[in-house]
Amino acid sequence: MLDLGHSLPLIMESPFIPPEHREFVRAELARDESFPLAPARTLAGDPFRPDWTQGCDRSTWYYWPTLRQYLLSVKGWGLPALRSLDDASDRILRQLVAPSEERFDVRGLVLGFVQSGKTANYTALIAKAADAGYRLVIVLSGIDNGLRRQTNIRLKRELVGYADGRTDVVHLPPIGRQWHEFTRDDLNGDFQPGFANHAALQGSQPVLLVVKKNGPVLRRLMRWLDAAPADVRRTLPFLLIDDEADQASVDTRGTYQGEDDPPDPDYEPPSVINGLIRDLLLRFERRAYVAYTATPFANVLIPHDTADPRVGNDLYPKDFIVDLPKPDGYFGAEEFFGRLDTASGTHVDGLDVIRHVPDQDLVQLQQGQVPGTLDAAILDFVLAGAARAHRGQPDAPATMLIHTSQLVVVQANLKRLVGDRFAELRDEWRYHRAHSIRDRLRTRWEQEFRPVTRSRHLDRDATFEDIEPCIGPFFEAVQVREINSATGEVLDYEREPTLKAIAIGGNRLSRGLTLEGLLVSFFVRRSVMYDTLMQMGRWFGFRRGYEDLTRIHTSAELASWFSDLAFVEHRLREDIQVYEDQGLTPYELGMRIWQHPTMQVTAPLKRRFASSTTIAQSYSLACEQTFKFPLSRPNDLAVQAEANRIAVRTFLGGLGAPSRTRDKGPIWSGVTAAAVIEFLQSFRIDEQLRNVSLPLIQAYIERLGEQGELVQWTVAVCGRESHDPRLGHADWALPGGPIAQISRSRLRNNSDSVGVITSPGDEATDLDGQLQIQAQAIVDAARRAAKTKSENSAAREVRPATNGLVLLYPISRHSGYDITGPGSRRPLFDDARSPLARDLVGLAISFPKSNAPQTVEAFLEGTSRWRPVE
Repeated sequence: MLDLGHSLPLIMESPFIPPEHREFVRAELARDESFPLAPARTLAGDPFRPDWTQGCDRSTWYYWPTLRQYLLSVKGWGLPALRSLDDASDRILRQLVAPSEERFDVRGLVLGFVQSGKTANYTALIAKAADAGYRLVIVLSGIDNGLRRQTNIRLKRELVGYADGRTDVVHLPPIGRQWHEFTRDDLNGDFQPGFANHAALQGSQPVLLVVKKNGPVLRRLMRWLDAAPADVRRTLPFLLIDDEADQASVDTRGTYQGEDDPPDPDYEPPSVINGLIRDLLLRFERRAYVAYTATPFANVLIPHDTADPRVGNDLYPKDFIVDLPKPDGYFGAEEFFGRLDTASGTHVDGLDVIRHVPDQDLVQLQQGQVPGTLDAAILDFVLAGAARAHRGQPDAPATMLIHTSQLVVVQANLKRLVGDRFAELRDEWRYHRAHSIRDRLRTRWEQEFRPVTRSRHLDRDATFEDIEPCIGPFFEAVQVREINSATGEVLDYEREPTLKAIAIGGNRLSRGLTLEGLLVSFFVRRSVMYDTLMQMGRWFGFRRGYEDLTRIHTSAELASWFSDLAFVEHRLREDIQVYEDQGLTPYELGMRIWQHPTMQVTAPLKRRFASSTTIAQSYSLACEQTFKFPLSRPNDLAVQAEANRIAVRTFLGGLGAPSRTRDKGPIWSGVTAAAVIEFLQSFRIDEQLRNVSLPLIQAYIERLGEQGELVQWTVAVCGRESHDPRLGHADWALPGGPIAQISRSRLRNNSDSVGVITSPGDEATDLDGQLQIQAQAIVDAARRAAKTKSENSAAREVRPATNGLVLLYPISRHSGYDITGPGSRRPLFDDARSPLARDLVGLAISFPKSNAPQTVEAFLEGTSRWRPVE
């Protein structure tokens, strides 16, 4: 009724709203009205170009208003989500060109999150583009029939409509506005010339094709287009949507050459799909190409000025890059695995649903056995499915994913193992539940599920006896399926809307395809590519309403990498925000991608023209700390811990008598930069888990020292204020005797990380009374402005540029001894009495704000080079 323009008082008096529900409706409408709208960040090729959409008469539009009403009334979207979609798709539409322009060539990129509504966004964009006058729309959807069909079905339901009168789709448009479809929504419905008519290109009704990125299909399409009248191609406004644009679309072979470069005698044409997409665009004089992806690394590394003599410019997003906002309630890598927050120096914890698969279980899988963690994951799936049924969703789809290898033969063997094991568990529940399976399920529910649910949604808490009646029906409904090219089995949620399945597969499950009702993921396939690993994020994506029931079983290494990727993703979006504020264009300023010490940004052929520039880091206002240790490699850890213990004793022994002593330990003032650098040269950081670059820090200290900064250092030992006999002492040969050790437990979701080393206020250790007052004033001012400012970050802001601070933390091997039950933390060592368990040394280096010109980190950059923003 609001959408139709009725006033709120009139709505509240409507007889359709029962009196007892009117206050609830009023409150919900008020909440929707006050919901903050997060804008899509936009880097525009021409930020000052007039907005052509302001000249559109939206009262005559049909496709977007129809889609909007469908999302409201059929899909049940709330007004905040709908406004966000409307705003974001409008921002992209503005970056296109009015279809009436005589000639245009637009290239853009839309960056979303994995499983976060990119399809909804380009569906809205297509609807608005068709309303505005774009008449040919082609959607490139994946590289296999399953994903192409899924996209075709989605667009058919939300844009095209059906002639059979079904009620859960958009209405069939009236005569004169109906879409011409040249592809169908079945597995073999890709483009065939026999289903297409050139006359449709000359009419007023829009034309829609959904095709996969396949050489023969694209060549058929272009041959058919070539047979159309040339004048039609010249005047037809064409919109090409490239879904999963980092897959197949990026050139991995062609020669890089600029427009004015002399011909290359060793010229190599572009890779097949890239060349065909560029060739397709060249057939039209009014063309717009919009790439969609959640893993844009390869796309922003595309050469920005390539001019191929046959197929024209490459697909670099020269005209715009749009960063879609994270949807409300979204769960991705950051929400599940956490990430480092560089602004505050703290770790953002993830949801306590990650369960580690140890190395010995991986060996068992390779030997053809079902390890204990996979057995537990299957039980978790049964419990989660039963719990959703208890919550009133017995007919909702439910999926468990198992992915251990991309090899079909491995998947086939695993399907047999899992099928047999699931049948055993089901039979045990049917006939012998009192023996052990009931107790196992009860124990997992009480210890693994209820604490997580209670910590987030107390109203959803249920006892085992509450969900027990739903376990049997769920057991009976589950099927085990192998999803790959060899079996032909599929997950067709349209045909089977209540499907309950354990899906064992590989690459077919990792790109674009949505796994409905995904509850449990068991994946241990190691990939060192950012984009490949992030695409696996669809295996734990959007889970609003039942995120507390999800479980992710993976290796500790992969969990750590996902946390690092959340940081990479966060930094990329931070850069886009800064560039937008500065009014910079994609041509002026390329994107930068932080390089992980172990992983690779993308496949070598996709980044062959990129530059890996290692430059000095800027540590102004930063606190660098060693929060990662090789805890999963005890032998390496023991060597590192002993080396660092000796380095600390040698360093502190050479500083002489402390300037002062406090409960936490001694403090030395006036330490030279040379002494600090010498110590950092002897301190060891694990190469595989390096989150701190000591060589870059040393170079930074030396560089600023030449400008009179960081010449005076304070060194402070940060032990425990009072002795805990369980944690023990560290003997660093100090004048005051041993130091009481502190506790730093491990993150449960990241087995090599303790999250953060420093404690609040540690970085104020070297501040005198006046500087402490100034730092507190900064904290208080932030609080009054409803912002957050930590004591540590405030200390960095007031410390003189001449002064640096080194903090040393004696960490007990018995850390976390008092942790019981599930949670986000666990003890530092599983067995603190093991000979390989060692006390550790944590290092934190606090830097003041520098007044000197700053250079920044090295990142992987494309041919459109990154530069610092002033």
